[in-house]
Amino acid sequence: MQTLFSRDSLVFQCSALLVLIVVVIIVTQYPTYQKDRELRQVATNRNLALMQLMAESYVEQLTRDADVIAASPVLHMHMSDLSPEGLIALQQAFLNLADLRAGYDQLRYIDRFGVEQIRVNNRNGEPQLVTEGLQVKTHRDYVKAGLAGDAGSVFVSRFDLNIENGRIEVPFVPMVRVVASVYVDGEQSGLVVLNAKANELLQHLRAALPGDTDLVVLDDAGGWIAGGGDADWAFTDNSSSLFSVRYPALWKQVRSTQQGQFELEDECYNYRWHGYSGPRVESPELLLAQRSRGEPCSVLQMDSVEKAGIRLASGLFVTYPLLSLWRRANTRKRQMQRELAENYRQLKVVTQMSGHGLLMVDQQCRVQWINPEGERLLGWTEAELIGRDLHKTCHVTPDGHSLHDGPCPTLHTLVTGESSRADKERMVDKGGRILHMSLSVRAFGDPENRGAILAVADISSHIETERNLTQLASTDALTGVLNRGAWLSVITGWLEEGSATPYVIMLDIDHFKKVNDTYGHNAGDAVLKAFAQTISHLLRKDDVFGRLGGEEFALAVRHLNSEQVLALAERVRVAVGKLLCTLDDGQQISITTSCGVAQYNRGESLKQWLEKADKALYLAKHAGRNQVQYYGPATGEGSE
Repeated sequence: MQTLFSRDSLVFQCSALLVLIVVVIIVTQYPTYQKDRELRQVATNRNLALMQLMAESYVEQLTRDADVIAASPVLHMHMSDLSPEGLIALQQAFLNLADLRAGYDQLRYIDRFGVEQIRVNNRNGEPQLVTEGLQVKTHRDYVKAGLAGDAGSVFVSRFDLNIENGRIEVPFVPMVRVVASVYVDGEQSGLVVLNAKANELLQHLRAALPGDTDLVVLDDAGGWIAGGGDADWAFTDNSSSLFSVRYPALWKQVRSTQQGQFELEDECYNYRWHGYSGPRVESPELLLAQRSRGEPCSVLQMDSVEKAGIRLASGLFVTYPLLSLWRRANTRKRQMQRELAENYRQLKVVTQMSGHGLLMVDQQCRVQWINPEGERLLGWTEAELIGRDLHKTCHVTPDGHSLHDGPCPTLHTLVTGESSRADKERMVDKGGRILHMSLSVRAFGDPENRGAILAVADISSHIETERNLTQLASTDALTGVLNRGAWLSVITGWLEEGSATPYVIMLDIDHFKKVNDTYGHNAGDAVLKAFAQTISHLLRKDDVFGRLGGEEFALAVRHLNSEQVLALAERVRVAVGKLLCTLDDGQQISITTSCGVAQYNRGESLKQWLEKADKALYLAKHAGRNQVQYYGPATGEGSE
């Protein structure tokens, strides 16, 4: 007799088939469920990592610019002698940098008493030098922090709103200030302050997020910078708006973990704390978060489970053959592969928008991918570079010389897993050209399969700016010849070498005050420039000509005897006497010059040598001007 649950009964056979279907569905759909969760988490982590990279690159650019100005020779030269010419050169250097960096609202030099000495406003892309209304900033926190900093230190302020004359500027101008301490001869001399427009960073961060999410940024005290609606920037005058005040328990949880997830007002936040990790840089932390618009965390967490549950429940009532189930699972697999490819495409789009060249290398330093900016900087296409050893390709010249002063940062990161940074790195491009780059390297993966992401940026403009600043520091702004400090530096080097007996010719324009009084200071400037150009055309490559101040110039020569030096001085005197300087209104001015010549004797100081030349020049002036006098080494008197 056949029972209800006998092996041949319909109930048993249907139950067995149902169990088999359930098992097959679970086995085939469980990997899909896991992939759903993995895809969502990978996309979220990618977005947070990209935001962190953008924030780090942004602050790195600011600190590098502040360092360049704080260490510039033209700033240190001005602090050493405080001359009007040095101030003009320093103001021009600030204007040049403001023209290169449209993202700066202000560039300032503040002295050690907290008073603005130089200020350049950069409104609507037009740098403007401010000479009136310079302010005392001793009450501002960023000034106090900068004045307390050691030599070479950089302070990055909290994000806040720009304040003009004690009032918050309206409409709001989000700002972050970078302060570099300036030390001269071991003493605190002042601060370089860059006011950067924070909206530029916030726009880049928003671009890294998908359309169904919002950007959230909080400072380390809980102040809303972005994503708080009416609470954004309210913390500047209302501490009750702070996240940490409104949600103290939740804030304590968020501050205790570097990365995580929380729910607020039925919306899910995925966050990561970011703090710039550069050497000698003090920087506050920022909370960077992606908020899922209108979706609690429970909905997002249950989404993959619900999808799997729906597929399982549907399978229980499906009578299709097992082959149909396999085909559907296979179709879903292909769809997921397309989704993964789309995620990769989105990641590639974001990397293409990055202002840095990005490369990924494997454990053997072989290139895995490179974004378009990296292709542009290095000259190779992605197809040409993939699989090649990056170190041997870009860090070693064709003749086999390494471009590193020390260990390769990329190889160091691959071996140790530690992040590396090089502010002044050199790389060789496809054409063999040496490029100046900044380099940041971060490791990923476990030690057995460790790879690295490299971010490179062209710093050629910084190198060029440093060269320009050095040129400004050594050149007289009006005449283009060496200034007093640079001329004295070269001559001091001559005396230290002691290889040849040098001579100095002191030159002074006769009756120069009369030119200024009669024709005006513009005419006087034109005479000084023409005088310097005329003499420069008579000199050899090794001769050193400079303006010591006013109408006084000095010419140092070596590898000549006294007769040759006196002949040179006479040629200069005659050439100046023939000079006709034409003014803007057509008038012509003729001038003459008096010259005092002195030979350097071993054992003399630089001061004693120049005093001899000054005495000879004095004799030339009082003997009727427009003549050459030689300081006789035996008599101590001048002679023609």
